[in-house]
Amino acid sequence: MPDPNIGQKLANRYELMELVGQGAMGKVYRAEDTLLGGVIVAVKFLSQTLLTNKMRERFVQEATTCAQLGQNSIHVVRVTDYGVSEEDIPFYVMEYLQGESLSILISQNALPLPRFLGIIRQICLGLKSAHDGIRVRGYEQPVPIIHRDIKPSNILVTPGLIHCRRRKILSTWLASSRRAEVTDLNPFSRSKLIVMERNREALSKAFGFRPYVSSS
Repeated sequence: MPDPNIGQKLANRYELMELVGQGAMGKVYRAEDTLLGGVIVAVKFLSQTLLTNKMRERFVQEATTCAQLGQNSIHVVRVTDYGVSEEDIPFYVMEYLQGESLSILISQNALPLPRFLGIIRQICLGLKSAHDGIRVRGYEQPVPIIHRDIKPSNILVTPGLIHCRRRKILSTWLASSRRAEVTDLNPFSRSKLIVMERNREALSKAFGFRPYVSSS
């Protein structure tokens, strides 16, 4: 069955060309930025089964967090735009990268040590940028971000660069905050908030800041 979204133009700018990824949280399309002469981008939609106010807020949080992380480091996929379709479905636009996951790469052959170390170094640079923090409204200092799910399948290897990319679900980052402020920033579920609150002091000692779970 043909995808009805193919050929659709978002914000009179992004023309959807091909479905390239799909998961529980949404779909990712390859698209052309017609305003910039057909530059290829990726567009992520929130799943139509998750269109609650809470999930919309999480989606915005994901986009804004990743936009700042991508601005701070060339090793993190950049988010460049956010919007809502005519069908009232939120989406955000990110750079389109061609490559393969590290999990596929290492399943084919053992990596030579110099290449392995080069990959690890670039991953660490991306993570360091996140740990250095991003700007969050209401905070005077940058809020540290921690990736919750670093694994080979979440690392995209492209020609010349290694990009630490987000997973296709909204449960990737951990940041610092207090319980009330966490709620304002739209974290996971309340059950996870309770778990985080119980472990807050232990994590504070380990990481040097008060932990907060971000939705991105």
